[in-house]
Amino acid sequence: MPSPHGELEARALLDLLWVVEPRERRVLILVGEGEQVSEVARSLGLPLGTAFSRLRRGRTHSAWSNSRKKQAKTAA
Repeated sequence: MPSPHGELEARALLDLLWVVEPRERRVLILVGEGEQVSEVARSLGLPLGTAFSRLRRGRTHSAWSNSRKKQAKTAA
């Protein structure tokens, strides 16, 4: 299904997802698709706290990477 935000934004999102560790990426994608964290934890066989931790780390890492990319563009 195409992104409602356009091809360029979808590509930027995919680029950000690839900088996140795979185990964190799985949680981010599932939550991004609308799953509750409790459902994600159950489907991946994780304790609920672990699923929340992976979600937080994935969000933090992707936000950090995104801000670094913006800084690099501004400096160029």
